[in-house]
Amino acid sequence: MNMRSFSVRVQLMLLYLVVTLAALILFGLMSFGALKYSLQEGKKTHLVGREQRLIALLVENSANHTRLSLDDQLRNYALVTHEGNLFYIYNADGTTFFPRDKTSPRWISPESNCEETVYRTVLFEGQPILVLCHAALIAGHRVQLQIGGSLEEQVEILRIYRNALLLLMPLLLILSIGIGYLLSSRALKPVDRMTRAALNIGIGNLSERLPVPAARDEIQDLALAWNQLLARLEAAVSRLSQFSADASHDLRTSITVILATAQLSLQKRRAAQEHRDDLEKIVTECHTGATLLDALLSLARSDNFVHEVTFRQIDLDELVVSCCRRVEDLAESSGILLDWRLTREPVLIEGDESLLQRLLGILLDNAIRYTPERGEILVAVNVTDGEAIVTVRDTGVGMSEAARLRVFERFYQADLRERKKQAGSGLGLSIARWIADAHRASLTVESTPMVGSVFQIRFPLLVSPPLAMRP
Repeated sequence: MNMRSFSVRVQLMLLYLVVTLAALILFGLMSFGALKYSLQEGKKTHLVGREQRLIALLVENSANHTRLSLDDQLRNYALVTHEGNLFYIYNADGTTFFPRDKTSPRWISPESNCEETVYRTVLFEGQPILVLCHAALIAGHRVQLQIGGSLEEQVEILRIYRNALLLLMPLLLILSIGIGYLLSSRALKPVDRMTRAALNIGIGNLSERLPVPAARDEIQDLALAWNQLLARLEAAVSRLSQFSADASHDLRTSITVILATAQLSLQKRRAAQEHRDDLEKIVTECHTGATLLDALLSLARSDNFVHEVTFRQIDLDELVVSCCRRVEDLAESSGILLDWRLTREPVLIEGDESLLQRLLGILLDNAIRYTPERGEILVAVNVTDGEAIVTVRDTGVGMSEAARLRVFERFYQADLRERKKQAGSGLGLSIARWIADAHRASLTVESTPMVGSVFQIRFPLLVSPPLAMRP
């Protein structure tokens, strides 16, 4: 079964169980090996002591001029020494030096070389024995000592320790399951509180926030991140609600005017010019509503913009001329001088022509809307440092620093009530910004109140043309 199908609490508990099991196994193997090594080293020390005591006894007897023969001395040593039956001495040629009794059991054979002390384990009468083999000089004879010691006690100690480990490990694993569950529950308790709080937050109470744990950990970071997200969402919903109310009011006003004008025109007999004036009023209101709806639809499509655009090679000069000619009648009717300045050679970029036309159209429409009569608008194309730059400069009313910093925000409407004649939807420049971003271009603005504004779009060049300007 996939671990991801379990809850986080169960996953943490199982992870704690696996780590505990691995730690217990590692501890058991290491402690068992250490105990076995310690017991074996202790047995080796015991055998070395027996060898030293034998040599010392023979030297002492020789110094005391004992009357016992060497064979009797070795036999007496074997009788009074613990595990004396595990004691053999071989001549250099491999023959038995002691015991010479052929009926004694041969529990080990002579080694080929025991100049240095050698240990090995053998079985004697079904019991493991550790044997020390060492070359020694006894009564002037070069012999090979074979001294054995039973490992039965050590084996029993290891068996008891192994059984204790096998008995304790399941109990410790069961205990670790309980502890792991309690620890995971305690660790996830702040998450449970955050989940309950999040379930109670809806569109009507976005001002609520998730509880932030006191501990400076990842869960606190998660709570802070979600609270920041809720704050941004609350601000966005607030702006959207405000814009929706304004847009609904403007649309309702336009529809009311259209309906009232049409009804009065149908109810009363009027001259042809009066009917024409009514139709012009209806057309104007239809344009106002259509502009607002177009902005709303463009904004709705902006989230999926990258899937809809089609990039191709575009001559920026031709694009600017096309957009300027489109609005030159509107500028002339408003008493505004519109001019454009181009480069001598084509300036090529990659982009979606219809969206770039909309981008420039938004900037030109804003410039015409906020430039008073006898004002001037200049659109220039130039190339600097590998970038194609389109500049839209006007001599309009400009904007304050506070408005400039927020002018690209969605739904932001600067001075909407004070300038009802130029009222917009608050969407144009935000749409212009995402069109620029989608073309990897930067859109910036500099403005001075009552002097004018300068919008600049910087595009990455497809082909770098000469820097000279057309006359």
